[in-house]
Amino acid sequence: CSDLIMNISKQTVAIVKDVAKNKPRTDWDCTYLPHGVNKAFYPISKFDDEYKKVEAAKNRLTDEDVEFVLFYNNRNIRRKMTSDVIMAFKEFCDRLTPEQAKKVCLLMHTQPVDDNGTNLPEVARVVCPDYKVYFSDRKLEPNELNHLFNIADVTINIASNEGFGLGTCESLMAGTPIIVNVTGGLQDQCGFRLKNKLLTADDYLEIQSLHDWRKWENNKDLTHGEWVKPVWPKTRALQGSPQTPYIFDDRADWVDVSERIYEWYKMDNDEREACGAKGREFVMTEEIGMSGEQMSKNFIRDMDKAFEMWKPRKRYSIFKA
Repeated sequence: CSDLIMNISKQTVAIVKDVAKNKPRTDWDCTYLPHGVNKAFYPISKFDDEYKKVEAAKNRLTDEDVEFVLFYNNRNIRRKMTSDVIMAFKEFCDRLTPEQAKKVCLLMHTQPVDDNGTNLPEVARVVCPDYKVYFSDRKLEPNELNHLFNIADVTINIASNEGFGLGTCESLMAGTPIIVNVTGGLQDQCGFRLKNKLLTADDYLEIQSLHDWRKWENNKDLTHGEWVKPVWPKTRALQGSPQTPYIFDDRADWVDVSERIYEWYKMDNDEREACGAKGREFVMTEEIGMSGEQMSKNFIRDMDKAFEMWKPRKRYSIFKA
């Protein structure tokens, strides 16, 4: 029986190889379609009637002394590096005077305690007892979450691997700048340019990734958008599971992260808002395609192309074994 299975498997492999040989891959076979963020996320000006709801949310979640909000909007799971976010915030606050530190906070919209992550209130109590860490654990409608993005001065995601990073993309749609780890899909939100050419999914076929800090962090040919302070991971491990045999686990140094927070903090509100506005403009462009509308258009474009170019493969006879 095992010999029969082995022979059938060999025949199957031979058929697959024959199909691949007779039908080589073309440029339309596989396209990259990023997430699209809907219109629920947008900037709310102090002159808008809705701004009263933003102020109400801020008063409910923080306190009246807070003037600078670092916002975390992600799951409380290990690869999101939640404890490192708190450590980076502490390191940042340590650079401030006591008076300045009273006016900044970390607002974490997440499940405070999760078996797949950790007990974040306890982490904050022990490692960050002198500074303000607040939690928002109530499930929110998109418009309510948009109020939180408008409360924030900066949104942070330093996950050790990330397929896309919806939270920071939503933040940019709301006009709030970001801090991200240079890993996975978060790279696409940075507006990286190599020799002044915007890097898109097609370019990564050649350069593969920007994860390697030795090669890219201080590369004079590489620039990024004004709406982001990227952090290059300083340690990398090749992780995996049976379902995902290999994936890089890219870990940023929380001291590096704290420096990026401080850089945003030193800017005045008008400068940060101008940077956030450029970020919103970036993610809504046709070339990047991170708005829900553009994602839908790109999906239709790629499906139309597939129907246009598709040709049936050679038919094979099926025999019962």
